[in-house]
Amino acid sequence: MSTARHGGGRARTLATAALALALSGASLTAATATATASAGARTDRLSTAADGAQLDGGSTDGAISGDGRHAAFVTRAPALGCDTYLHCLKLKDLRTGALTGIDLGSGHLYGNPLLSDDGGRVAFTANKRFAAPYLHDRATGATTRLWPTDPPGRNELGAVHAISPDGTRVAYTVGNRNGNQNARLLYVRDTTTGTDELISAPEEGDKGGASVADDGTRVAYQIGGYSEGPDDSGDVFLKEPATGARVQLDTGLGTAELVRITGDGRRILFNAGGGLYVHTVRTGATARVADGRARSATADGRHVVLSTADGLRLLDLRTGRGTDVGPADARAGHGAVTAKGRAVVFSSGATDLVPGDTNGVPDVFVRHTR
Repeated sequence: MSTARHGGGRARTLATAALALALSGASLTAATATATASAGARTDRLSTAADGAQLDGGSTDGAISGDGRHAAFVTRAPALGCDTYLHCLKLKDLRTGALTGIDLGSGHLYGNPLLSDDGGRVAFTANKRFAAPYLHDRATGATTRLWPTDPPGRNELGAVHAISPDGTRVAYTVGNRNGNQNARLLYVRDTTTGTDELISAPEEGDKGGASVADDGTRVAYQIGGYSEGPDDSGDVFLKEPATGARVQLDTGLGTAELVRITGDGRRILFNAGGGLYVHTVRTGATARVADGRARSATADGRHVVLSTADGLRLLDLRTGRGTDVGPADARAGHGAVTAKGRAVVFSSGATDLVPGDTNGVPDVFVRHTR
């Protein structure tokens, strides 16, 4: 793939001087994050053909595995057998450039791919007549529709929300087309046993997001949607399915938006009041650790991708170091960052990120930070 540098800039977020303070429940000392630039940093175009050639259609919804080896994106490129009304879900091996696809048959639309840490499993939502959650196993080539047995009420829609870092659990919702009932039920699929566990019933409201720890003992989820207006339209909860214990994490903070629970289940990251918060389960403490809206975070909760007016920034919550990773129009999903913050995936219509970008459509890029 061709490469070009994407320059750093002045940091505009506040971060903790040491994340350990937040984790221990101690008071935070905010420090201005410093912009960093690595000699090995580069930006590659991810949405290309196997030979690196640019595509003749737009691409979005990029995601990357924790180990940085595999990625996924949605494309409308005719060169890959796709078009505006029949877009495709493609998987890419970033080491070899090999490109494969997940194909459920004619007429399907795809979105929201999420990869396990090793890229072995890919969760995604696909829509033909009605949207539904799916899980693809790269080792076997099998793709499974995720749906509980006899869910209560009428349910015709579904969507994927998260896959655990080790790929053993997938959080998804089912619901119907009536009003705000699209995501009325939240389940977690255990991919080892094939069983589905109900986490949140319809009475709690529509689920705006979810995230599950590796061992499934803790699930974080959002009720309602995110809004930057004055109304409190979203709340974040933590539940331990084995005991039924459930606690709201954003009390008194206004509208909240879930980012993720860490793989070990010890911390939950969420947005509220124009900033990012970390809740530590052991101490019960919730602390503001950065300004801005987080879009994605690493499985250990140390690195986050923040959306700012000037573009995407990668922030190390332990050191306070920030790095510009995407232009002003860049968009990143929940599966956008690799372990240790070594790479960030985003979509953009910018034409100056890599040489020879002349296709005139949005592409998916990967920013290597070191």
